Amino acid sequence: MHYPIGLLFDLLASSSPLPWNITVHFKSFPEKDLLHCPSKDVIEAHFMSCMKEADALKHKSQVINEMQKKDHKQLWMGLQNDRFDQFWAINRKLMEYPAEENGFRYIPFRIYQTTTERPFIQKLFRPVAADGQLHTLGDLLKEVCPSAIAPEGNIISNIKTFISCSKPFVTKVKKAFCIYK
Repeated sequence: MHYPIGLLFDLLASSSPLPWNITVHFKSFPEKDLLHCPSKDVIEAHFMSCMKEADALKHKSQVINEMQKKDHKQLWMGLQNDRFDQFWAINRKLMEYPAEENGFRYIPFRIYQTTTERPFIQKLFRPVAADGQLHTLGDLLKEVCPSAIAPEGNIISNIKTFISCSKPFVTKVKKAFCIYK
């Protein structure tokens, strides 16, 4: 699986003791199981591809296409070097929308899972319901992954959450992950 280490931990070993014991091998790369990552440029290209995909869902690619190459580089360098201010100066543009639109066209999301043959769920989901109400995370989960919600309606993968949280998807957050086991 080619996922970030934190996501792999959540998916596969969240009950394992920390720190992990990691063995690094320098011979016999498992070609059948993993793809080679020839350079940092490949990781950067994948990141930018994900950003473009998200912007296509949110803004029809208008924002990312209006940015200059230096903006893309600043976004990547801010993320790579853990410099939130540098990252946010550019990412802020990707998080804005005209007030009259009441949110993005669609919410880009992935729900990673280990229980089926599909490694993740990704569907079109509008931030605003037909009646004008703003959707919450609970609304998204009820629609795209109803089995993740316990009958009580407040437990996802043994993690208590506030499914009917009053904060709609238009609320800006630094990070949000949903992992379904």
